[in-house]
Amino acid sequence: MRVNMRGETIREIKCPCYKCQNISYRDRATIQQHLYKEGFMLRYETWGEHGENSVREVGQSSTTMEVDDNDDGYKRMVLDNMYACGYTSNTIQGHPPNAEAKSFYDMLQVADEPLREGEKATTFSKLQAATSFLTWKSHFNVSTAAYNYNISMVNALLPEDNKLPKSFYDTKKSLERLSLPYERIDVCKNHCMLFYKQDKTLTRCKYCKEFRYKSDRNKVPNLVMSFMPIGPRLKRLYMSTKTAKDMTWHHHHNTKKGSMAHPSDGMAWKHFDSENPEFAKEIRNVRLGLCIDGFSPNNSNSIPYSLWPVFLTVYKLPPWMCMKDSFVEVCLIIPGGKSPSQNIDVFLRLLKDELKELYREGIEVYDAYREENFIMRAILLWTISDFPAYAMLSGWSTCGRLACPYCMGDTQAFRLPAGRKACWFDCHRRFLPMSHPFRTDRNGFRKSTRSVLEPPPELTGWEVFEQVSNIPIVYEGVTCKDPEFGKTHNWVKKSIFWELEYWPMLLSRHNLDVMHIEKNVFENIFQTVVDTSKHKR
Repeated sequence: MRVNMRGETIREIKCPCYKCQNISYRDRATIQQHLYKEGFMLRYETWGEHGENSVREVGQSSTTMEVDDNDDGYKRMVLDNMYACGYTSNTIQGHPPNAEAKSFYDMLQVADEPLREGEKATTFSKLQAATSFLTWKSHFNVSTAAYNYNISMVNALLPEDNKLPKSFYDTKKSLERLSLPYERIDVCKNHCMLFYKQDKTLTRCKYCKEFRYKSDRNKVPNLVMSFMPIGPRLKRLYMSTKTAKDMTWHHHHNTKKGSMAHPSDGMAWKHFDSENPEFAKEIRNVRLGLCIDGFSPNNSNSIPYSLWPVFLTVYKLPPWMCMKDSFVEVCLIIPGGKSPSQNIDVFLRLLKDELKELYREGIEVYDAYREENFIMRAILLWTISDFPAYAMLSGWSTCGRLACPYCMGDTQAFRLPAGRKACWFDCHRRFLPMSHPFRTDRNGFRKSTRSVLEPPPELTGWEVFEQVSNIPIVYEGVTCKDPEFGKTHNWVKKSIFWELEYWPMLLSRHNLDVMHIEKNVFENIFQTVVDTSKHKR
């Protein structure tokens, strides 16, 4: 049930069509149109989301709630938490939440008080009003002065006993206890080190001796990095009954043999399960994917500035949820104005430390769907990036003759005699079957040559770890290159991810964003062919 701007009551339920998948709330007429056009979602046989009794697990009963889905998700969280903590009349007997979760639920109850007491009170709560005003300010880039003026007019129209915040400061203050933690860490302007932990009090970089602050008087740092811990954000996913249920979707779904609908159907997921069965035994443990790329927030070439956000994707969720922006976590914002290059490991230290803790010790989490506390652990399953960022994350340089991270030192690349450019022409025939006619073709490829080589061996994580074990670590101030660099290997550093004890167990540690690469390749080829001014620059 919800009330529109004209005061009319609208009843909405979850739409079971193939497109909405019981996620979005629609009215009856819209659902009818969706079902005619899209049909029903697959495997929805027991209508648990529409009142029909369904079995969750042994010893547990089912329940449904009707919540307006057009309120940024806050109402669903409030009602789910009321239900989980026993505030509703039909309480399910389960384990009480831990102290942290109980405190959070209590805060939601206080924040969700009505805007005005009495029989004719509005259906809007204080929390809904505050989040709606802040969403409006963010979407339309409203200034603080305009926000304060607008909310003062709304306060004047409401009765005097209303609880609507009086200003932008009061609005933020009312939601302060519900916010998630974040840290701001000072960084050396040359990307040498972070000023945190034992180095928190230093005023100069230990390696380049640059000053930490722009001036000693105002104490304004030269460079500041933002870090958002992922542990508290993963806890919130389990504090709602809906998302807590979806966090184990991968364990119950059935995929047709030979097809892949989720990363859990892939070889990398199953390989880690076989390497670490203890981790795989708890189906609520989390697997993450890391994505990074640089962009210019100014959208201008006249003032070059490169900002590097680091995103984490939660692969536990269904495929139609895990790629939505509301479930993609921003864990790091690496400042510019230049690329961090191989020194990106300096910025990733905080994330690495938290990932190590989440794997070794885990954190206590309350599962609102199963109504029990458990120790949740998490791993980073792989990284996804374009080719230049691949070099930054993996430590294997993607420049020169040994640029291919698959062939590595066993490449058949050569340099052109005139321009001395590295060329990979006719290096792909070795991947064909030995009986393929292309292998003996002496005219269609390099002149008078045939291919008899087998493809390069696929190295395990432990074999790659042996190769990088003696390579310098960037964030410890060591930048010297190995004398064999460019001859037998292209390692420029030992990636910080090798400090994760499960990293050698992974089958695919770094992946390429194919769509991103195809776009870049097409643009460069097109600009070369038509001889555009962008290509000349």
